[in-house]
Amino acid sequence: MIPKNEQAVSPIVGVMLMLVVTIIIAALVSAFSGGAVSGTQKAPQATIQATYSQTTGMTISHGGGDPIPLATTKVIVKPLRSFGEDATRYSWVVNKSYVLNSAGLTWATARAFIPGDTVTISSANLSYVQQRPDMTTDEQDPSFGFTNSNNLGLSFELQFQDSSGKTIGQSTVTISR
Repeated sequence: MIPKNEQAVSPIVGVMLMLVVTIIIAALVSAFSGGAVSGTQKAPQATIQATYSQTTGMTISHGGGDPIPLATTKVIVKPLRSFGEDATRYSWVVNKSYVLNSAGLTWATARAFIPGDTVTISSANLSYVQQRPDMTTDEQDPSFGFTNSNNLGLSFELQFQDSSGKTIGQSTVTISR
């Protein structure tokens, strides 16, 4: 009877397994780089800071992140619980025609809000930041809304949303004098 020598089998099996794993990894990398696997498009992300003064107006700053394409972005105002439980069901889209950049151009004509940019809404146009669902503004009814002196210290949320409704950036804003 001839004795069997199987000492070399274990290293050969190990090398074969490593070769198979390497081929699988190479195939995955090739598939991803070749576009075989499609990913969803990521919404831009940005850090937004805002202040709201009843006397001087609203200032919005892009603190960092991706440029925000203005043509497809909505700027939304939502009262927070400080206005009362009922107020949280409301939200308004800011009219971009009243938002001015440092060159005095409106957002209605601008292309993007980029990191480092600051824009303003003058105190005369603050009534267009918040409107009732029936489109009545603070200007038409001074007892309503953010410009009412009884609402000093209350807060609202300013959100930037892309065309699909995903939030790009947001800021909690407290009403000051």
